[in-house]
Amino acid sequence: MQARELAVGFGLAVAEHIVQQRYPDHVISIVDTSTVLRAGWPLNVSQRNKTSRPRPDYLIEAWKPGEPSKITLVACRGNHQKPSRRGGRTRSTTVQQLAKGAELTEGMHIGPWNTTPCLILSTELMGQGGIVVNALQTPGKSLLPLRTPGAPGNADIEIRDKAGIPYPNAIHIPARDGKRARTVDGFQVAEADRDWFGQLLARTGAANLTALAGGGPQTAQYLTTRQGRQHYDVPTFAATSSVDDADIQVGGTKFIGTDHVFRMGSVRIEAFSGMAEHLYELIKKGRGEEYRQAAFQSRSPPHNTHGTGRWNGPISFHHDGTIMALSVLPIRRRQPH
Repeated sequence: MQARELAVGFGLAVAEHIVQQRYPDHVISIVDTSTVLRAGWPLNVSQRNKTSRPRPDYLIEAWKPGEPSKITLVACRGNHQKPSRRGGRTRSTTVQQLAKGAELTEGMHIGPWNTTPCLILSTELMGQGGIVVNALQTPGKSLLPLRTPGAPGNADIEIRDKAGIPYPNAIHIPARDGKRARTVDGFQVAEADRDWFGQLLARTGAANLTALAGGGPQTAQYLTTRQGRQHYDVPTFAATSSVDDADIQVGGTKFIGTDHVFRMGSVRIEAFSGMAEHLYELIKKGRGEEYRQAAFQSRSPPHNTHGTGRWNGPISFHHDGTIMALSVLPIRRRQPH
């Protein structure tokens, strides 16, 4: 479980850092590829795993109002080996995972073949030996069409699932190195679908933000039917859903979101996730394009954590206005009977 969960976390952190360095004046959004693809390429019963339909794990969108978004495909894997030394077995596993990541990213193309940049990562969790993230990259630039807020085709307009996008023989590989042109199966975002795909990516990203802050009904408005809209468009029940009824104050900014308490041995830790209040209000009201304008203008995250009251742990800020905070709660001591 550590290799599966922590490796994805470290891998995505490295991928986000790399893309942010490439586009320092952009905001970075990360969405799950499977969630996006369900709106255009429904999975058959026999095709619900990545072995039958290889695809990247995540899509990174680097966006800036008034410019086309830049897309990067990401595949993350990890392995957990003995902490004594970084030996041949670890290296062999890492190479295999990088090769598998190459297969996954090859399964999707946005625009012409072989023009979408990819990041392939394998994280080695070595215990006391440290953590190593191995990364491969492929060059390229994949741009989505520019959207104009308030105009047709903007991300505030509700979209529907797009039926009929082909998967078999969808990717056209041109002739090269003496080989004839051929077609292979895959997820191909054709030129005619790029406008719709840009809307879909932005709306799925907005759904991520509301889900992070605990706003279930607000999440539903951004999803299509095949993306699982019905699962969020229901009343919230205790112990099964999050509620956006928590807040913390950091400096002069109020953050709205949800909180959970979990234990590490006898220590209870409160975790808070949410968004800056003025940005969250825009997202809740379905004003995704206006949110992007406001988030970009205030993208320098606050780092002064003085005056946060009961929060005595780490706080992580992101340029998109989201926040993650941890706080160690006082130990409960039971009174003897």
